[in-house]
Formats: sequence, C-alpha cells, structure tokens
Amino acid sequence: MFTRLKWFAAGSAVTIGAGVYLGAKAKKARERITPEAITRAGVSTAAGIMGAAGRRMQRAGTVVETTVVVEESEGVDPGQG
Repeated sequence: MFTRLKWFAAGSAVTIGAGVYLGAKAKKARERITPEAITRAGVSTAAGIMGAAGRRMQRAGTVVETTVVVEESEGVDPGQG
C-alpha cells in the first residue's frame, strides 16, 4: 500500500512540476511573439535570403558591375571614378 502512495505522490509531483515549467515557457513565448518581433524576424530572414542569393549570383558570375555602367552613362572614364 505504501508503494502505491509513493508512486502516486511522485507522479503527482512530476505532473505539477511539468505544468509549472510549461506554463512559464508559454508565458515567455507569448511575451516574445509581438507584431514588432514577428516583423523584425521576417525582415531579417528576407535580408538573409537576398544576401545569400546575391552571393550565389556573384559566384556564378552573373552580376553586372553597375559602377562601370553608371560611370559610362555619365561620360566618366571607368577607373577614374
């Protein structure tokens, strides 16, 4: 009989502890998820994706050197810029 009580108490303590832990974790997550935080994360992710795409394009050699094009259109000798 005492063994059953011991296991019941241990199970109850673990259940209550898990509930408190998960409740605190949910509260922190709720505080972290604000419209500003979501926007900031989205912009950061988009910037990272664009940066990675740009690096891939540079490695592939498909990026046009815009400074040369602009200098030529302004009548400036490239390299004198």
